[in-house]
Amino acid sequence: MLEVTPLRILVIEDDEDTRANLQDILELDDHHVIAVSSVKEALAHTELMLTSVIVLDRRLPDGNAEDLIPQLKRSLPYADIIVVTGHADVESAILALQRGAADYILKPINPDILRASLARTAKQIALRSAKERSEANFRELIEAVDFMVVILGQDHKITYSNRFATELTGYSPAELLGQSSSMFLERDSQSRVETQLQRLRHGQRALEQEILIRCRNGEERWILWNVRFLKDFEGSHALISVGHDVTERRRLEHRAMQAERLAAIGQMVTGLAHESRNALQRSQACLESLIDELDGQPEALELVARIQRAQHHLHHLYEEVRGYAAPIVLRREMCPINRVWQDTWANLEVARCKKRLTLREEVDPDNLECSVDPLALEQVFRNIFENAIHVSREGDELLVKCCETTFRGRPALETTICDQGPGLKPEQAARIFEPFYTTKTQGTGLGMAIVKRIVEAHGGHIEVRQRNCPGAEIVVILPRTDE
Repeated sequence: MLEVTPLRILVIEDDEDTRANLQDILELDDHHVIAVSSVKEALAHTELMLTSVIVLDRRLPDGNAEDLIPQLKRSLPYADIIVVTGHADVESAILALQRGAADYILKPINPDILRASLARTAKQIALRSAKERSEANFRELIEAVDFMVVILGQDHKITYSNRFATELTGYSPAELLGQSSSMFLERDSQSRVETQLQRLRHGQRALEQEILIRCRNGEERWILWNVRFLKDFEGSHALISVGHDVTERRRLEHRAMQAERLAAIGQMVTGLAHESRNALQRSQACLESLIDELDGQPEALELVARIQRAQHHLHHLYEEVRGYAAPIVLRREMCPINRVWQDTWANLEVARCKKRLTLREEVDPDNLECSVDPLALEQVFRNIFENAIHVSREGDELLVKCCETTFRGRPALETTICDQGPGLKPEQAARIFEPFYTTKTQGTGLGMAIVKRIVEAHGGHIEVRQRNCPGAEIVVILPRTDE
């Protein structure tokens, strides 16, 4: 006798003697049996959902098995159905199997044949349960890890994304499902990804590589990707992509490299400024003596004055470059940032009053306190305000808006400064924070680069937007705390 793992079996048989016979055979093998005479009675039974196997008579008061199997499958999608019949019919047997029957047995029931069928069914149930447990463990594992896990189908569309992937990108699982992975990628990154997919198609191992992705909120993140081929994922081939977020590592590497470069520039400029200061002081002394000699010669005196202004400008350039190269040391305190920009605006009274400019504020939260260095932050607002004043026309208005937001998972304040000038061209917007880039006839082009360094030293972010402002729109995001 075949040993079969006890199953919960539903017998649907309208003949009372056959139903009792089947129940005796099955209970003799320790199966838990529910015996009913119709599908209608079976569907109303309180233990229906516990059933793992259905023994179904082909001809019932409800109809033929071929028509009843889809109805049963809708109610019990994971139950295996064994059809029993007293009339052998090849076409009906084929149709029953096509519609989801696991086996087809002839009456009178041979207990050994029934046991053999149940043994096969029990094995399939065990395999299916093992697969479900394996898939559940797999999903539980990849949902727990802090890595992006994205599975692509044969058409390279997303069929699965884990929790970390949705949190990092800002897209919900429903928004990602069925989308191409290129939705995250810039054009250059797309070509690199396609190259790796081509390697996998030709049976080669994909190379580990860092790819820049763009999140839903526009933030860019660097992801170290590994892609592998899955022979069987939900019945078909697939690709599993595992990505480690290395953005912070790259930022630290960039900052370290930038610090080394700035240190070298700082040493060079400090020495140059020291030597130049001596030369400039000698030149200034000579020019002052020359002024006395040229008394009463206005044209010559104007030339001397121009030389003095050029010397002053040269000294200013040296100091600005040295300031950019020097390390930023913050002295933080909890401070309302609106007080900082208001003090900065007041200190620029001479420059702005020539154009009769006004400042308008739109502040959402009452509490605008942040952990900042007030003096460093004043330099940020001064550079932004000076640029806005430079491009503004007489009687223009500067708008400062501040609202609550989050930045990298932390509470933050977003401050937007809008002017009514001509705005920034795409190239200017892209390069405004580059060192030594300027559109002015005078200056080093370091003002906004210094601003960017100060904001990032606070753990914040600065960017240019061109959305709700007629001119330039500068956005500064600062975390509430330095933790």
